[in-house]
Order: sequence, then structure tokens, then C-alpha cells
Amino acid sequence: MRRGAPAAVRRLHGQSAASFLAVAVTCGMATALGCRAAAKAESLETRARQYLELKQRHDWPAIFDGLLDPEARKVIDRDAFLKKRSVPFDVLSFDLVSTKTEGDRGSVMAKLDAMIPVLNPRGGTVMIRKQLDDPQEWVNRDGHWYIRLEG
Repeated sequence: MRRGAPAAVRRLHGQSAASFLAVAVTCGMATALGCRAAAKAESLETRARQYLELKQRHDWPAIFDGLLDPEARKVIDRDAFLKKRSVPFDVLSFDLVSTKTEGDRGSVMAKLDAMIPVLNPRGGTVMIRKQLDDPQEWVNRDGHWYIRLEG
């Protein structure tokens, strides 16, 4: 703006600057909120890796509380869920083979290198190393992926 410009031009220029600033701030806030919402909604692959890492650590309480489908948590007893998974089963390593989504449904295929208990003919159990396929079904609720497991 030029020095000595008429007051009407200065006022118009000031309003344009204020309007521009208001639009810029609004756009910036919308972008930031959109990015934050996108950051909150994790990908199926990220959630599947979390699940496999927790499974490897035998952290079934964390799986029940944070990754199990909320609809399933309404009908599955937590203690029974944890007891069922207390059987020794060691995931030595895993490979996330594929993830596929269709709307609010997802499927994951993982391969596990695991030590599993097998009944010994002479009594007791022995642990054997085995490669296992681990197909998983997932559901998206409010932007978050949850695994669907039986009780």
C-alpha cells in the first residue's frame, strides 16, 4: 500500500488483509485437524503388526483391551478369554504377508514361526517348532481397526 493513499483504500486494504488472514487461519486449522484425524486412524497393517507383537509377548490383556473388536468385548468374558490363551505357545517370529480391506472389513494373512505344545506319547507335552499360517479377520469401527477373535 502506498503512503498517503486515501482512507477508503487503506480501509479496503486492511479488510482484505484481515479477510486473507482469517481464511488462512481457518484453512490451516482445517488442515491440522484433518492431519490429526488421519494420524489417529491407523492402517490395518499397523494394527495387525501391533497385534502380532503383543501376541509374541503373550500380552493378551492388551489385546483384549485395545485390539479386540469392541462388539466382541460386550459378549466375551475377559477372564475366560485370557484363560483360553494361557496355553504355552511361543511366537518366535512373524511375517505379515498381506492385508486386504473392503469397506469396514479387513483380512490379514501372517506367517508365524512358533513353538507349539504337542502331546508326548510317553506323557506330558513337548514343544516343537512349526511354521503356521495365521489368517485374521478385522473390522473398522470409528476409524480404528479391531481384530475379530472368538471367546
